[in-house]
Amino acid sequence: MEDYKFAEFGSRLKALREQSHIKQGQFADKIGIVRQSMSNYESGKHCPDVEVLKRMAECLGCSVDYLLGLTEHKNYETNIEFDESLSILSKALYTIPEPLRNKWLDIFAGTAQWLGKDFNTGTRLNFSAVVFFNAFIELAGYCLEAEEKKSDGSYSEEIASSHRHKRFSTILTLRNELNNLDVISNEMIEQSKGSE
Repeated sequence: MEDYKFAEFGSRLKALREQSHIKQGQFADKIGIVRQSMSNYESGKHCPDVEVLKRMAECLGCSVDYLLGLTEHKNYETNIEFDESLSILSKALYTIPEPLRNKWLDIFAGTAQWLGKDFNTGTRLNFSAVVFFNAFIELAGYCLEAEEKKSDGSYSEEIASSHRHKRFSTILTLRNELNNLDVISNEMIEQSKGSE
C-alpha cells in the first residue's frame, strides 16, 4: 500500500474514533493492539494487518473499504441509500431537455465538488451557499408547479395566492443569504490579505 493511502487511512481512523468519543488508548485496548501501534496508524506511519482492520471497522461501524479510502460510503447501508438517491436524481434529470439537463448537471456537480473540497475551512460560507442554492431550487419549483397547474386547468386564485406568498418568502431568503455570502466572502478575503 502506498504512503498516501496510509495518511488517508490514519485521518479516517482518527476522525471515526473521535466521532465515537473513544480515547486512543481505550480504542487500542478494545481492538487488542498496543497503544503505540494505534498512534502509528492514526499518524499514517503504518497500516494494520487485515485482522486488525476488520476489528477496527467492526468497532467503528464502517467498512474496511471506507477506512482504507476505497469508498466514500461508510458502510453497505449508506451505499444502498446513495444508489437509491442517485437513481431518483437520474430519473428526474432524464425528464429535463438535454441542453438544460447538461447545465443543471454542471451546476450540481460544480456545487458538490466545491462543497466537498474542505467543508471545515469555510463552514459558514458553505452553509450559506447551500441555503441559497436550496432557496433557488424552491423558487424554480414554485414556478414550474404554477406552469403545470395552469396547463392542466387546476390553477385557482387560492393556489396563485399561495405561490405568490411562497415566492416572496423564498426571494427574501435568497436576498438574506446573498447578503450573508457577500459579508462572509469579504471577511475571508480580508483575512487572506492580512495573512500575506
